[in-house]
Amino acid sequence: MSFVRLGWTTLKSQFPSVIILFLYQLLWGLFLYRLVDSAVTALLQRYPDPPPTALSRILFLLEGQINVWNNPDVRLYGWLLAGMVVLRLFLTPLIQAGILYGFAPADSRSPGFPLFRGMKEFGKPVILFYALELLLTLLPAFWIVPRLLSLWPALAGVDTPVTTWLVGLGWILGWFIYGWLIRQCLLFAQFGYLFKAGIWNSLLLCFRSLLQAIGISAILGAFGLLLFFLFGTVSWFWTGMLALILQQTYPLFRSAFKVWKVASQFHLWQTKAQKS
Repeated sequence: MSFVRLGWTTLKSQFPSVIILFLYQLLWGLFLYRLVDSAVTALLQRYPDPPPTALSRILFLLEGQINVWNNPDVRLYGWLLAGMVVLRLFLTPLIQAGILYGFAPADSRSPGFPLFRGMKEFGKPVILFYALELLLTLLPAFWIVPRLLSLWPALAGVDTPVTTWLVGLGWILGWFIYGWLIRQCLLFAQFGYLFKAGIWNSLLLCFRSLLQAIGISAILGAFGLLLFFLFGTVSWFWTGMLALILQQTYPLFRSAFKVWKVASQFHLWQTKAQKS
């Protein structure tokens, strides 16, 4: 809990970065909403339900397949979505670099807003670490996704055995744990590289303090999950303006929890590095 409290203290000094992260996520959500509202919703409104004839749904699917390849609007939306995904993959590590730069002592920072200075000072190595994290996290998909697809016919059945569900959930849970370990190791490696403590030494510190790192993630994850259910419950029972305000402000709390978690992990790494 001491590292969580230290992370909270750091979070308060990083609040301007939290606001920018919140606006970044809010704009991304607005883009997805407008894309779905203008493209997907208009398409689903044409879906024949209930169908006037038995062939209506088949004709709808055939028309959709033809439009995917021949309609210029579909290609436009596809390229727009692909371009925004690439832009997000580029901006996410830059914002993370600015947040990490804010953890440096104030007397060692260059003048200027820490988030933007961090993008310049730490941007390139953090982008490389982020690309490595994506590669290592997605690598098991070549083995896990085909196995999950092979289980799909059995999972879609009415009388699905419990063992089949357990096998599918086991693959997903194992992939989740693997992804968390990769992120945790590379986060400590980034700390070691950016703050001149050594990558390999930081990786050793990661494994030695793994239980404490799990505790930090569990505590803040539980707080975040509780907040999610609280916002969802209030929005469900009190619809209207209050629900709209809660939905728009929830990304702010999610951004704060993200920075809080990284700050707590940084204080864990810093404490262990000073003792070693």
